[in-house]
Amino acid sequence: MKTIVVCDDVEIERLLLKEILCQYFEEINEEVSIVEYDSGETLIADVEEGYIAMDLLFLDICMKKLNGMETARKLRQIQCKVPIIFLTASPDYAIESYEVQASGYLLKSFSEEKLMKLLNRILKTDMKRRVAIKNRRQYRYPCTDDIMYIDSDKHNVTLHLSDGSEIITVDKLGEIEKRINEKRFLRCHQSYLVNMDYIKDVEDDFIMEDGTLVPIRVRGRKEILDTYYDYFVNHFGDSKDTFAE
Repeated sequence: MKTIVVCDDVEIERLLLKEILCQYFEEINEEVSIVEYDSGETLIADVEEGYIAMDLLFLDICMKKLNGMETARKLRQIQCKVPIIFLTASPDYAIESYEVQASGYLLKSFSEEKLMKLLNRILKTDMKRRVAIKNRRQYRYPCTDDIMYIDSDKHNVTLHLSDGSEIITVDKLGEIEKRINEKRFLRCHQSYLVNMDYIKDVEDDFIMEDGTLVPIRVRGRKEILDTYYDYFVNHFGDSKDTFAE
């Protein structure tokens, strides 16, 4: 289980970030504990006393009394090496953040997509999910990130990977869908499961990044297109937010 700390003196900002973090860890099927602090002083005291051990810290810079930058400095002084992502409404502290070895710098209000990309970069050693697929007499273990779409034809199910390779299995498509268990995988047809990250466009069918056409079933078509639209807006929608890496 990951322990994520959010330190921000504005309650609504903590709640909004917590909601996105819960969604992220739910999608990658990872347990998470999110701990909230409303001041740097309390956080430092708990770290010094050994009450909290964290895997990642989101730290607001503009807080009353002890600001986020000073909080980070004090944490480093007591040998707290946790990765820190600064949250701020101003880019003015970006250069200063390198002094405390910050792992990221997010400008409020940041997009969900940018937060998730930053989480993937920082936690990538642990976060790449894989799925076991029986292939003949052995098992293959592809990363779910690399699966573009899956199709079923008669007794065979084929996983189409982003590098152009394929894995053929006799597993049922529905069983694989349950094992993957990620919201980005959409059952758009009785015989197709598509990774929405790889959809390039939509016409009569989904057009994948490699040009493949993945059919959309007639029954329930509107709901399928609405699901993809909501996913697209949440993950790829335009935003002026930026963060320093």
